[in-house]
Amino acid sequence: MTTATASPLRSLSALKKIAHQRRWFQGKRFVYYGATACDSHMLSHFLPVSAVICDDDGDEVRTIIENAWGAKVFSYERKKRVRHGDPEPFEMFFLHDEGDRIMKCIGEWDDDVCFVPFSTTPDLQEFLFHKGRHLRLLQNPVIVQNYFDYKARLAWRAAKLGIPIPPESSLGFLGSLNYEELTQKYGGAFVVQVPLSSAGMGTDIIRSKVDFDNMVAEKQEMLEDRFDRTQVKITRFLPGPPLNCTASICNGEIVLSPPCVQIVGEPALTPVQTQHSGSDFSLRGIPPEIRKQMIDTMIKVGRWMGGNCYRGNFGIDFLTTTDKSGVPDAVFVSEINARLVSESQYMADFEAMRDVVPLSFFHVAEFMNYEIRPEDILRYNEALPEIEGSNLIVCTLEEGIFRCPGTLKAGRYVWRDNAPLWIGPGISLSDTKNSEEFVVTSGVPCEDLVIGHPRYGYLDIPLFNVMSRESVLDPNDWKRLNPKWQSIIHALRNAVALAPCPPRSLKDLP
Repeated sequence: MTTATASPLRSLSALKKIAHQRRWFQGKRFVYYGATACDSHMLSHFLPVSAVICDDDGDEVRTIIENAWGAKVFSYERKKRVRHGDPEPFEMFFLHDEGDRIMKCIGEWDDDVCFVPFSTTPDLQEFLFHKGRHLRLLQNPVIVQNYFDYKARLAWRAAKLGIPIPPESSLGFLGSLNYEELTQKYGGAFVVQVPLSSAGMGTDIIRSKVDFDNMVAEKQEMLEDRFDRTQVKITRFLPGPPLNCTASICNGEIVLSPPCVQIVGEPALTPVQTQHSGSDFSLRGIPPEIRKQMIDTMIKVGRWMGGNCYRGNFGIDFLTTTDKSGVPDAVFVSEINARLVSESQYMADFEAMRDVVPLSFFHVAEFMNYEIRPEDILRYNEALPEIEGSNLIVCTLEEGIFRCPGTLKAGRYVWRDNAPLWIGPGISLSDTKNSEEFVVTSGVPCEDLVIGHPRYGYLDIPLFNVMSRESVLDPNDWKRLNPKWQSIIHALRNAVALAPCPPRSLKDLP
């Protein structure tokens, strides 16, 4: 087979060679934009990352992304030395406050500048529009992203698309919800989802009148005069483990990845029962018929999205019911995530370890108009490797304002004598040498950092991620960590040693 007709998808090594021959990345600079700096690692396997604009910071960001890669990092957290737990300050103010400094750096480059954001924001679009026409956005615009992220939309289209949604799903307005009617219809517990939200923040599980009243009060405070006319999706609470699958629309085809078990509301990781807390790819046991139905759904939804102008990466969260042994026996679509997803970095890293083209490449290829043949994508889908390992997001469990005087630092660890032992630097799973090692990464807080809103204090603030080559879930209860990993997370929390501290004024900082 000649180089001209060779598929760049047959391996990551082949992709790098063909990308060089076809000059795909020459004359271009790539900038990653997102809350977590370490997510830029999903791109570094196949293209040079020149800059990262992010919310968080940490030792691994400085030692690996800046020093080893040579990328310039612009971090909200580094400048303010506060980790809010609220995405709005970064998304709404950082580009406005630091735009001139960022543009001074970018302006020194003679190459075309391509922004690859985790997801689009109005402020990023405004920045790109006003700061220079040579800046390219490799992501769907906000209006397209929100169209598909709107949680009620897929429920409207489900029958026509032929995809399974939870039984007795209904749409209503917050101002007209009646607890007695809903609990009678759904036989007890039910779920209310606000249309535009992410990471479980707009999802409430209602098991009692107290839950319902608290949900209403929270939404009234958040939505103010929009409360009455905000449409929501209501579904029966399904007790099975949540599942996820990710895909990318590229050149008219749907590029697939293997399904995984999502970790949601694990008490060792988060105090919020609907909070997304990670993924487990190593837990085996998803029945073949359930897996096939998920893959078929990804293709159907992907073709619908592509036919309505969506491009690149998306994910779908699934809900399940189980048989008497706890194994999923039916699967239903919960929601679309019209963007890169929490699994994107982890999948890209594992795929690169196996010399497989990362799924994140197809997102870039779609927006850069690289010539990827549909037949090569179909062969890629047929040869999908099983992804292994797990990713955990460890958050604060208590509300308050804290500092971190402990000894925890980013890098590779092993579990020895019921304690985590640091053995070297690392940013992701590919840095580990064997299956015993795990990685603590993604913004491990330094002592000078204040954790919590500087005036109010928040709970459920991400502290760090833990990546392991093994399954972390209990094989008898797919919704909970196994005893070993409960112990590891507890020990890592102790190593952070959160301690109450006075509020820090953002206005007093440079």
